[in-house]
Amino acid sequence: MHASHASVARFRRRRLPTLSAFVGLALACSGVAAAQASAASIAVAGACVVNANPAQGSPMTVTGTGFTPGDSIDLQSNSGSAYGTATADVSGNFSISMSAPVLPTDAPDAAPFALTATDETDGVTTASTTIEVANLAVATNPAEGKPTKRVTWTFSGFTSGAEIYAHYLHGKKVTATAKFGVATGPCGVLKTRAVFYPGKAKYDSYKVQVDDSRRYSTTSLPHLIATLQTHIPL
Repeated sequence: MHASHASVARFRRRRLPTLSAFVGLALACSGVAAAQASAASIAVAGACVVNANPAQGSPMTVTGTGFTPGDSIDLQSNSGSAYGTATADVSGNFSISMSAPVLPTDAPDAAPFALTATDETDGVTTASTTIEVANLAVATNPAEGKPTKRVTWTFSGFTSGAEIYAHYLHGKKVTATAKFGVATGPCGVLKTRAVFYPGKAKYDSYKVQVDDSRRYSTTSLPHLIATLQTHIPL
Protein backbone atom coordinates (compact mmCIF):
# COMPACT_ATOMS: atom_id res chain seq x y z
CA MET A 1 0.00 0.00 0.00
CA HIS A 2 2.68 2.49 0.92
CA ALA A 3 4.62 1.76 -2.26
CA SER A 4 1.48 2.13 -4.35
CA HIS A 5 0.67 5.53 -2.78
CA ALA A 6 4.24 6.70 -3.39
CA SER A 7 4.05 5.65 -7.06
CA VAL A 8 0.79 7.54 -7.55
CA ALA A 9 2.26 10.61 -5.86
CA ARG A 10 5.34 10.50 -8.09
CA PHE A 11 3.14 10.04 -11.16
CA ARG A 12 1.00 13.06 -10.21
CA ARG A 13 4.06 15.21 -9.58
CA ARG A 14 5.47 14.34 -12.98
CA ARG A 15 2.19 15.22 -14.79
CA LEU A 16 1.47 18.44 -12.89
CA PRO A 17 2.22 21.45 -15.18
CA THR A 18 4.02 24.37 -13.60
CA LEU A 19 3.61 28.12 -14.09
CA SER A 20 7.17 28.40 -15.36
CA ALA A 21 6.36 25.86 -18.08
CA PHE A 22 3.37 27.93 -19.24
CA VAL A 23 5.46 31.12 -19.26
CA GLY A 24 8.20 29.41 -21.26
CA LEU A 25 5.65 28.18 -23.81
CA ALA A 26 4.14 31.67 -24.16
CA LEU A 27 7.55 33.24 -24.63
CA ALA A 28 8.46 30.63 -27.22
CA CYS A 29 5.26 31.34 -29.19
CA SER A 30 5.80 35.09 -29.06
CA GLY A 31 9.39 34.55 -30.21
CA VAL A 32 8.16 32.63 -33.26
CA ALA A 33 5.74 35.44 -34.14
CA ALA A 34 8.46 38.05 -33.71
CA ALA A 35 10.80 36.01 -35.88
CA GLN A 36 8.15 35.83 -38.61
CA ALA A 37 7.57 39.59 -38.47
CA SER A 38 11.26 40.47 -38.49
CA ALA A 39 12.06 38.05 -41.33
CA ALA A 40 9.72 39.78 -43.78
CA SER A 41 10.88 42.80 -45.79
CA ILE A 42 9.68 44.93 -48.71
CA ALA A 43 11.41 47.32 -51.11
CA VAL A 44 10.39 49.78 -53.83
CA ALA A 45 12.39 49.93 -57.08
CA GLY A 46 14.22 53.22 -57.65
CA ALA A 47 15.31 56.03 -55.34
CA CYS A 48 12.23 58.16 -56.14
CA VAL A 49 8.89 57.55 -57.82
CA VAL A 50 8.01 60.50 -60.07
CA ASN A 51 4.35 61.20 -60.81
CA ALA A 52 4.38 62.59 -64.36
CA ASN A 53 0.74 63.46 -63.81
CA PRO A 54 0.57 64.90 -60.26
CA ALA A 55 -3.11 63.94 -60.00
CA GLN A 56 -2.35 60.26 -60.61
CA GLY A 57 0.27 58.01 -59.06
CA SER A 58 2.80 56.54 -61.47
CA PRO A 59 3.34 52.75 -61.51
CA MET A 60 5.93 51.49 -59.03
CA THR A 61 7.29 47.99 -58.42
CA VAL A 62 7.19 46.63 -54.88
CA THR A 63 8.94 43.38 -53.95
CA GLY A 64 8.70 41.42 -50.71
CA THR A 65 10.44 38.47 -49.06
CA GLY A 66 10.01 36.38 -45.91
CA PHE A 67 6.22 35.92 -46.04
CA THR A 68 4.30 32.66 -45.69
CA PRO A 69 3.96 30.90 -49.08
CA GLY A 70 0.48 31.25 -50.54
CA ASP A 71 -0.62 33.98 -48.12
CA SER A 72 -2.42 37.15 -49.25
CA ILE A 73 -0.39 40.32 -48.67
CA ASP A 74 -2.08 43.71 -48.28
CA LEU A 75 -0.03 46.83 -49.11
CA GLN A 76 -1.06 50.30 -47.94
CA SER A 77 0.63 53.71 -47.73
CA ASN A 78 0.21 55.88 -44.66
CA SER A 79 -1.33 58.57 -46.89
CA GLY A 80 -1.63 59.31 -50.57
CA SER A 81 -4.13 56.50 -51.28
CA ALA A 82 -1.62 53.89 -52.47
CA TYR A 83 -2.75 50.31 -51.99
CA GLY A 84 -2.43 46.88 -53.57
CA THR A 85 -2.72 43.14 -52.95
CA ALA A 86 -0.19 40.41 -53.71
CA THR A 87 0.16 36.67 -53.10
CA ALA A 88 3.36 35.19 -51.72
CA ASP A 89 4.86 32.51 -53.98
CA VAL A 90 6.21 29.11 -52.89
CA SER A 91 9.34 30.83 -51.56
CA GLY A 92 7.41 33.46 -49.60
CA ASN A 93 8.28 36.24 -52.07
CA PHE A 94 6.14 38.57 -54.16
CA SER A 95 6.47 41.31 -56.78
CA ILE A 96 3.65 43.69 -57.61
CA SER A 97 3.15 46.82 -59.71
CA MET A 98 0.93 49.41 -58.01
CA SER A 99 0.29 53.14 -58.22
CA ALA A 100 2.48 55.44 -56.14
CA PRO A 101 1.01 57.75 -53.50
CA VAL A 102 -0.27 61.13 -54.70
CA LEU A 103 1.03 64.35 -53.18
CA PRO A 104 -1.56 66.84 -51.86
CA THR A 105 -0.50 69.42 -54.48
CA ASP A 106 0.18 69.54 -58.21
CA ALA A 107 2.98 72.07 -57.67
CA PRO A 108 6.69 71.12 -57.56
CA ASP A 109 7.10 69.00 -54.44
CA ALA A 110 8.69 65.84 -53.07
CA ALA A 111 7.89 63.93 -49.88
CA PRO A 112 8.43 60.55 -48.17
CA PHE A 113 5.60 58.07 -47.59
CA ALA A 114 5.52 54.93 -45.45
CA LEU A 115 4.39 51.73 -47.17
CA THR A 116 3.39 48.71 -45.07
CA ALA A 117 2.80 45.13 -46.18
CA THR A 118 0.59 43.01 -43.92
CA ASP A 119 0.04 39.26 -44.19
CA GLU A 120 -3.76 39.17 -44.18
CA THR A 121 -3.78 35.38 -43.79
CA ASP A 122 -1.77 34.99 -40.58
CA GLY A 123 -2.56 38.51 -39.31
CA VAL A 124 0.91 38.77 -37.75
CA THR A 125 3.66 39.22 -40.31
CA THR A 126 4.32 42.82 -41.41
CA ALA A 127 7.09 44.77 -43.14
CA SER A 128 7.49 48.46 -43.93
CA THR A 129 9.62 50.74 -46.08
CA THR A 130 9.79 54.43 -47.02
CA ILE A 131 8.95 55.68 -50.52
CA GLU A 132 10.22 58.98 -51.91
CA VAL A 133 7.62 60.51 -54.26
CA ALA A 134 7.79 63.68 -56.38
CA ASN A 135 5.68 65.55 -58.91
CA LEU A 136 7.21 66.23 -62.31
CA ALA A 137 6.51 69.94 -62.14
CA VAL A 138 7.85 73.48 -62.53
CA ALA A 139 6.49 76.77 -61.19
CA THR A 140 7.52 80.40 -60.78
CA ASN A 141 6.89 82.85 -57.97
CA PRO A 142 5.38 85.26 -58.81
CA ALA A 143 3.39 83.56 -61.56
CA GLU A 144 3.24 86.68 -63.77
CA GLY A 145 5.57 89.49 -64.73
CA LYS A 146 7.58 91.06 -67.53
CA PRO A 147 9.85 88.74 -69.52
CA THR A 148 12.94 90.38 -67.96
CA LYS A 149 11.66 90.05 -64.38
CA ARG A 150 13.76 87.84 -62.09
CA VAL A 151 11.56 85.32 -60.30
CA THR A 152 11.98 82.16 -58.22
CA TRP A 153 11.85 78.99 -60.28
CA THR A 154 11.06 75.68 -58.52
CA PHE A 155 11.48 72.25 -60.12
CA SER A 156 10.86 68.68 -58.95
CA GLY A 157 10.92 65.21 -60.47
CA PHE A 158 13.90 65.77 -62.77
CA THR A 159 17.04 63.65 -63.10
CA SER A 160 19.16 63.99 -59.96
CA GLY A 161 22.65 65.30 -60.74
CA ALA A 162 21.67 66.66 -64.17
CA GLU A 163 21.31 70.26 -65.34
CA ILE A 164 17.79 71.60 -65.90
CA TYR A 165 17.18 73.54 -69.12
CA ALA A 166 14.27 75.47 -70.63
CA HIS A 167 14.01 75.60 -74.44
CA TYR A 168 11.89 78.49 -75.74
CA LEU A 169 10.29 77.91 -79.14
CA HIS A 170 8.30 80.05 -81.58
CA GLY A 171 6.74 77.67 -84.06
CA LYS A 172 9.37 74.96 -84.52
CA LYS A 173 12.35 77.26 -84.04
CA VAL A 174 14.30 77.42 -80.78
CA THR A 175 14.66 81.11 -79.94
CA ALA A 176 16.51 80.74 -76.62
CA THR A 177 17.74 78.19 -74.09
CA ALA A 178 18.20 78.84 -70.38
CA LYS A 179 20.21 76.74 -67.90
CA PHE A 180 18.96 76.85 -64.31
CA GLY A 181 21.28 74.58 -62.32
CA VAL A 182 21.66 70.99 -61.15
CA ALA A 183 18.73 68.98 -59.77
CA THR A 184 19.64 67.43 -56.42
CA GLY A 185 18.41 64.76 -54.02
CA PRO A 186 16.73 61.47 -54.89
CA CYS A 187 13.77 63.30 -56.48
CA GLY A 188 15.67 65.84 -58.62
CA VAL A 189 14.59 69.13 -57.02
CA LEU A 190 15.91 72.65 -57.63
CA LYS A 191 15.02 76.19 -56.56
CA THR A 192 16.77 79.15 -58.16
CA ARG A 193 16.35 82.74 -59.37
CA ALA A 194 16.15 83.59 -63.08
CA VAL A 195 14.26 85.77 -65.55
CA PHE A 196 11.10 84.60 -67.30
CA TYR A 197 12.76 84.90 -70.72
CA PRO A 198 16.53 84.92 -71.32
CA GLY A 199 16.92 87.81 -73.75
CA LYS A 200 14.64 90.19 -75.57
CA ALA A 201 11.19 88.75 -76.21
CA LYS A 202 10.14 89.34 -79.81
CA TYR A 203 6.87 87.43 -79.83
CA ASP A 204 3.63 87.41 -77.85
CA SER A 205 4.03 83.78 -76.78
CA TYR A 206 6.49 80.92 -76.71
CA LYS A 207 6.24 77.21 -76.19
CA VAL A 208 8.66 76.19 -73.45
CA GLN A 209 10.05 72.68 -72.99
CA VAL A 210 11.77 72.05 -69.65
CA ASP A 211 14.10 69.05 -69.51
CA ASP A 212 17.67 68.01 -68.64
CA SER A 213 19.11 68.13 -72.15
CA ARG A 214 21.40 70.93 -73.36
CA ARG A 215 20.09 70.50 -76.89
CA TYR A 216 16.41 70.63 -77.67
CA SER A 217 14.78 67.33 -78.60
CA THR A 218 11.15 66.30 -78.58
CA THR A 219 12.23 62.90 -77.26
CA SER A 220 14.06 64.20 -74.16
CA LEU A 221 12.84 62.55 -70.96
CA PRO A 222 11.71 63.66 -68.53
CA HIS A 223 10.28 66.88 -69.94
CA LEU A 224 7.46 69.33 -69.38
CA ILE A 225 5.84 71.62 -71.94
CA ALA A 226 4.22 74.95 -71.08
CA THR A 227 3.24 78.18 -72.82
CA LEU A 228 4.91 81.50 -71.97
CA GLN A 229 3.00 84.70 -72.69
CA THR A 230 5.16 87.83 -72.82
CA HIS A 231 2.87 89.59 -70.35
CA ILE A 232 1.42 86.48 -68.65
CA PRO A 233 4.46 84.23 -68.03
CA LEU A 234 4.50 80.68 -66.61
